Amino acid sequence: MSGLLDRILFSHRLQFLHKVSTLQEMVEDLDRDFRNTAGDLAGGLYTDPERGWHEIDAGHYDLNTCLRETIVLFKSFLVVLPAGQLDDFEKTVYVQSHFPSEDLLAPHHRRMGAFAGQ
Repeated sequence: MSGLLDRILFSHRLQFLHKVSTLQEMVEDLDRDFRNTAGDLAGGLYTDPERGWHEIDAGHYDLNTCLRETIVLFKSFLVVLPAGQLDDFEKTVYVQSHFPSEDLLAPHHRRMGAFAGQ
């Protein structure tokens, strides 16, 4: 019975890692395609710019779908994470996160110029 349980758990872990890997690959491809299309649009290389904008729009839709799937995967990960490991996971995320310094978060009051560019 233990062998069967190990195979099921191993299979679920592999499925999870495969989904994460696939999402990463899709986002990298979408990034490349977006940059190429945006560069071509900016450079005037499209004979039909509307087609390029449709490609950008489709890429945005696909990227949004990847984001939503990533959120689902992350929530699934948090659900199966043992309660005893949740604090360690939170600490690891906090340590590896790069938070902006307090100075960057504070509002800076400036006088607005009367004319653009001043």
